[in-house]
Amino acid sequence: MNHSKLLSRVVFKRLCLTIFCFLFIPCSVLASTQLESLPTYSFVEFNIAFILGLSLPLLIIMALLKPILKVKWRYPALLTLSLLFQFYAFSSLSQWQTPALLISASIFVLTTFLWLQSGLTQHALTKTLAWLMAITCVCFISAVMFIREVDVFQLWLALLGVIFVATAVTVHKSQANKNSILRIATLCFGIASYGVALYLWLNVQASIVWVIALSVLSYLFAIVNGCWGVVDAINNKLQNLKAEYERESASEVTAAVTLDPITNLPSYQQSLFSLKRAFKKKPDSKFVAIVFKPLNFYQVNKVLGHQNSDILLLQLAFNLQQCVSEDDLLVNFNDKASPVRISRLQGLDFLIVLDASLSNHPVKIVVEDICQKLVKAVPQAMSFKSFSLNFELAFGAAISDSEKQDIEQLIAHASDALLSGESNNEMLCYFNPQTAIYTERQLAKMEKLKQDIIHHRILWLAQPQVSLVDKQLKGFELSIEWQGSDGVRLTPNEFHEIAEFSGEIYQLTKQMIAQAFELLSTMHQSGIKECVSINLSSKDLLETELTDYIEQQAKKVGVPLEYLVIELSEQVLLDSAFRARMMVDQLKALGIKISIDNFSGSYESLRYLRRTAIQQVKIDCALLNNEQNSQSEKTIVNALINLIRKMEIPIVAIGINNRDIEASYLAIGGNIAQGNSIHQGINVDDVSAWLTKWQSKANRA
Repeated sequence: MNHSKLLSRVVFKRLCLTIFCFLFIPCSVLASTQLESLPTYSFVEFNIAFILGLSLPLLIIMALLKPILKVKWRYPALLTLSLLFQFYAFSSLSQWQTPALLISASIFVLTTFLWLQSGLTQHALTKTLAWLMAITCVCFISAVMFIREVDVFQLWLALLGVIFVATAVTVHKSQANKNSILRIATLCFGIASYGVALYLWLNVQASIVWVIALSVLSYLFAIVNGCWGVVDAINNKLQNLKAEYERESASEVTAAVTLDPITNLPSYQQSLFSLKRAFKKKPDSKFVAIVFKPLNFYQVNKVLGHQNSDILLLQLAFNLQQCVSEDDLLVNFNDKASPVRISRLQGLDFLIVLDASLSNHPVKIVVEDICQKLVKAVPQAMSFKSFSLNFELAFGAAISDSEKQDIEQLIAHASDALLSGESNNEMLCYFNPQTAIYTERQLAKMEKLKQDIIHHRILWLAQPQVSLVDKQLKGFELSIEWQGSDGVRLTPNEFHEIAEFSGEIYQLTKQMIAQAFELLSTMHQSGIKECVSINLSSKDLLETELTDYIEQQAKKVGVPLEYLVIELSEQVLLDSAFRARMMVDQLKALGIKISIDNFSGSYESLRYLRRTAIQQVKIDCALLNNEQNSQSEKTIVNALINLIRKMEIPIVAIGINNRDIEASYLAIGGNIAQGNSIHQGINVDDVSAWLTKWQSKANRA
């Protein structure tokens, strides 16, 4: 049955219910008036039977609907009980009749309006008004039971007034439509008539028949209003189901035509649709996403080109699919008779999904068995136009959490595991949840760094460069001390990694350049004409516009550019040789000195050093402190120092962190150095005071 027919039936049932109620109500009132001549006891018994006959099926239906819809069956139950208690008070009580009637009537009226409110659009004021009505009703009941001096009849009218005002405000805030307002107004009119009739009867000004008839009428109005809300809920549920069905149909149509054009395997979209359906059928099952790829396929693209390599990729995909097509443990991505267990993701990544609940063996054993099958399915040597290649597969696996299953996230975790396995040369790598925590921490650090850069909360340190022979100051290197979001201080390498990934490295470098020229200005004001070094460790900073900014900052503080030293890491120079050489030429044309940071003495770096005029080389001497490799390290550092010295390039040693390293460095002919044994770093705001102390100390020496 389609959804349009279901909706038609719901509308028809609503119409029949409305016609039935509004035809039955007048008939009930007319019958009640004809029964006025009967004894009160018989008349009440008739209405009790009527209420029971009407309410019991309704309560049963609402109890059955509760698991499907948010039906509040306590309201009709409380209405029925309060009304039946009123009838009991009319017929059987004499001494406590008035308090019993007022208490049951107040509960009846309060429940009617609370049920009405629950079906309206919830507003911030709705709960407050509901509590106000409930508290007012409790106060009224307390007054009826315990305070004898108060006029409870007047309090009854006051209670009705408070409830009507609160209901009017609720209806106004809910912005109900005209039909709902008409229905609510009818209900309010019935309750008002009932309340006034009860007040008149208590003052011996009305017949009991009218009180009972209007109470039944109000009850019917409340039931009709509540059933109307249930029908609306059913209608909304069906509309949501229809919308979901249409979305799934659209997704199915889309997925049916989204095959990968190269391998003829399901695409990511189609596999995602199939997986969502499989997860919905088995929400408590444990699924394992396995993403794999051929490692050395990039060589094929270089040799054969993409068009020819696609033929090899098709052959590889066919062999892999044939290997696992009959494995029922894997999710089928194809609705047709022939199962397809593999889909292609982006690039060279492929996906299979294991339903581990279908196997009695441990999950990891089953995963490893499937991976071995796929490895064996790869041909020993795939040939095309005299080109032969042996493929190797790498796998990444992620196991789902049965409490919270997210298909896309599961596949992403498997892809992350594959990347981790590639970097560690592992054939199969499982996703480690700690990596997700690490990623979140890294993102938090990136956000904190961005805010610290914007608000200038970076701590800049100046590390002195000193001649170890005569203890003369030869300059400073500007560095950064920064704490992450977890309060832990980052090493320089960790900090530069965060800065590069955050995309804030260029803004940070501009702030570093500005700080360097402010430091130079402070030094010149103290009479010290030495250089300040800054490190550009990212190849993304080799931009021509950076030189314009350096010129602007130099003019701003009035310091010659020859006092600035730009340190470029050896890896940046080798990875971006052409851009680096252009950058070096531009900086040298301005008079800026160029230094190579952390020089290793490799053949490529020596060739670069020979081709390019460099004013300074920095060598890491921290390993001179290692006693086990002391002699070999001394030999390497000694060779580097002698080699650079023969090229007549100034040398600065870094990593001079204690007196032993300092002595070893001096013993092999070194002089200018920086490190913790000299100073760990001076806050740039305190450099002026430090320079004064340094000069006075040098003068005394």
